[in-house]
Amino acid sequence: MNPGPRFRRAAVNLALLAAAVLLCCGAMELALRAIFARSLDFSMEMWKYAAQLKRPVADAKLSFAHAPNRSAVLMGVPVSINSHGLRDYEYSEQKPPDVYRIVMLGDSTTFGWGVPLEQTVAKILERNLNRAGVPGRGRVEVLNAGVGNYGTVQETAHYRAFDRAFHPDLVVLEYFINDAEPAPVERNPGLLGRSYLLAFAISRYDALLRFAGRRPPWYEYYARLYDEGQPGLRAAEDALAELAALTSADGAALLVAILPELHRIEGAYRFEREQRKIQDVLAADRIPAIDLIEGLRGHGEESSLWVTPADPHPNGKANALIAAQMEAWILANAKTGSPGAWHTRR
Repeated sequence: MNPGPRFRRAAVNLALLAAAVLLCCGAMELALRAIFARSLDFSMEMWKYAAQLKRPVADAKLSFAHAPNRSAVLMGVPVSINSHGLRDYEYSEQKPPDVYRIVMLGDSTTFGWGVPLEQTVAKILERNLNRAGVPGRGRVEVLNAGVGNYGTVQETAHYRAFDRAFHPDLVVLEYFINDAEPAPVERNPGLLGRSYLLAFAISRYDALLRFAGRRPPWYEYYARLYDEGQPGLRAAEDALAELAALTSADGAALLVAILPELHRIEGAYRFEREQRKIQDVLAADRIPAIDLIEGLRGHGEESSLWVTPADPHPNGKANALIAAQMEAWILANAKTGSPGAWHTRR
């Protein structure tokens, strides 16, 4: 029997199947783009953030940074990155003589995940300090240098590469429990950086693995970051010491504000052991620090401080409580003399 007709029929059927699959994938891609154009899905919104607002950089300690002059809608909130790569208004690098300038370093909590710019800690603190007046200082500017998914190593590298050019009088680093993660290696996302369908499939596969117990729960993962010998923890400790040296050389004060993980802050704090390790490092290096947990307690259910019921990033209410604690520290220490006197590292 001549196999030619059978082969041609099989090839036609295969081509029709491939066309149908591509058509279905295209339809799903368009549907997901419409569904997630303005969503509150944490995984997909974080992917959109990385795909639309970040770019790889050559510095291995930095890995990625914000792409200047880009905008997106994330968690239903418009987000714009200025010409310096900050989620903030435009500021000149040359500091005006009457300005007292603060740079805030941190991750997505400092960036202001899920809240408008005016509800970020940086902008609340800026308004509060200008309203209260800082003794012996002029107008206050608080620059938001937070970048989502950063750890302490990257925050220090960001200050070294970008933020010290703004000549801050005070640098505030907001430390979070996952800041001891090793700095990631950023690669060109390729198709993944453009396809909603691929991003959705990967995010759901990851969730399935966690649900099935094939990956550790988030709280176990965070705790393991602080086990003895973990390279990420040692790198974070070194980065804190480096940041202290950099700010001291720049004549700027340094404050580390330790932000608790907001799932459970009433009663015994889950990460007390891990937080104590960082507090001990800061004390040994004589870096001023404040623990933000007390100022966040006693304000209702923990979830009232979250962006959404499924996303415990600080919301506007929590950011106001955080900014109030930083304001109190700044006003109290401003009375002691020049900003450089606040930096007690020797």
